[in-house]
Amino acid sequence: MDWNKKTIQVYDDSAAELAEYFASYGARIDDIDRAFTLAGDPTDARVIEIGCGNGRDAGEIARRSGWYQGVDPSAGLLAVARTNLPNTSFIQADALSYNYPSDIDIVFAFASLLHVSIDDLPTVFKKIAQSLKSGGIFYLSLKARDEYTADTKVDKYGERMFYYYNPDIITELASNQFDVVYVDNYWAGETEWFTMALARS
Repeated sequence: MDWNKKTIQVYDDSAAELAEYFASYGARIDDIDRAFTLAGDPTDARVIEIGCGNGRDAGEIARRSGWYQGVDPSAGLLAVARTNLPNTSFIQADALSYNYPSDIDIVFAFASLLHVSIDDLPTVFKKIAQSLKSGGIFYLSLKARDEYTADTKVDKYGERMFYYYNPDIITELASNQFDVVYVDNYWAGETEWFTMALARS
């Protein structure tokens, strides 16, 4: 079974419902501000958001940026994003297939790389590292477990594959290209999460 295609299909089929659910949480303003601060508050910042989904954070990121591009593999969620933010650039691609531009100040990946396996994550990290300026910030959030785990989740939206990591695993995978500059572990409901900011070495 191609879990990547199956997971994207769930997001497409339930785009309207999921977009409403995501939007109910509001934009991650504190995280967005922190990433820009860690990047040195660049003027006319060039920013990519991997897994922008319905555009939950896109408006807040874009208005702080000189250039913004949101990337997501779900056509359904992107349709919502484009409706809500018609003057914002969105591209349909996943973290592996996206053609990363150069000279980027910040790459966000909020709750999106949790659909990328540990076999593919080093490739994504390499692409992001090559895209970022020296000192640029890669800001990500992931679901946490003590050990790397691949697990399916079945809910009213359908069946999706999630990959669970922890800060130690991410630090090791990123060590040749990034320095860890921020880590936060937290719970949202019954799910443990962590957020990290990695600075391009």
